[in-house]
Amino acid sequence: MIWVVGAGGLLGSSLKKKAYLATTRQEADVSDLDSLWKIAKAHPEISHMINASAFSQVDLAEEQKEKAYQVNALGPKFLAEIAGEIGAKFVHISTDYVFDGKKEFPLTEEDETIPCNYYGWSKLEGEKGLFSILPQATVIRTSWIFGKGGKSFVARMIEQLMNEKELFLTNDQWGRATFVEDLAKAIFQMLDTPGLYHFAGEGVTTRYQFACAMKNEMERLKMPMKATQLFPVPGSHFICPAKRPKYSALATDKIEKIIGPIRPWKEGLQEFLEEICDAHT
Repeated sequence: MIWVVGAGGLLGSSLKKKAYLATTRQEADVSDLDSLWKIAKAHPEISHMINASAFSQVDLAEEQKEKAYQVNALGPKFLAEIAGEIGAKFVHISTDYVFDGKKEFPLTEEDETIPCNYYGWSKLEGEKGLFSILPQATVIRTSWIFGKGGKSFVARMIEQLMNEKELFLTNDQWGRATFVEDLAKAIFQMLDTPGLYHFAGEGVTTRYQFACAMKNEMERLKMPMKATQLFPVPGSHFICPAKRPKYSALATDKIEKIIGPIRPWKEGLQEFLEEICDAHT
């Protein structure tokens, strides 16, 4: 039996389609070890555990550090402890924000981790903690996840394109966008493969370039849209509590040797927008 923890979020909602047991934060709080053990003991047939839970609001993490630490750092350790005790395989999802973004080339699993904000630091602590307890665990770092449901940057972008005439988007922060369905598929392929891996859609982009691609695709699909102009701006244009890495594109060569080539994020974006159109016709 596969147990998906954090089934209420964007990734968890996709993963739970193929899981026999899926729990939300209300049903099993990752920062509450007793709560997690209650689920584990009620389902002794659990063979795999996937942690899709995260405190992923980067700016809010600067203000609510204790909560971010409990979910992102302590939670993975608690789950690793349980997985070790019951003999289950454990897969944990992490982030590109464990890097500071000062190296302007695709980042490998061997590159030094230096987070530039509290969210990234708490996620890195989670990685270190779970590996110290369960060395045979699987950690998959990913970035810029988008898909149906959840509060992703793409959901906000769609709302802006539909309701605002002018958009200002960062064009000096680089990364790789990831369609949630592609990530979910990869996670299931990696259930029995321990180690640290990177997964993200093929192709490096910025928020501005991503929005331009989205606008073009929405026009092709004749989706309602008010936006007429998109303006590229530096990250300094926005005042945010948390710093962002300038370059956090993940190198995915290691995982591609196992699961095969990863498709471009533009293909995932096209599929995502077509799904939205189909749902409204």
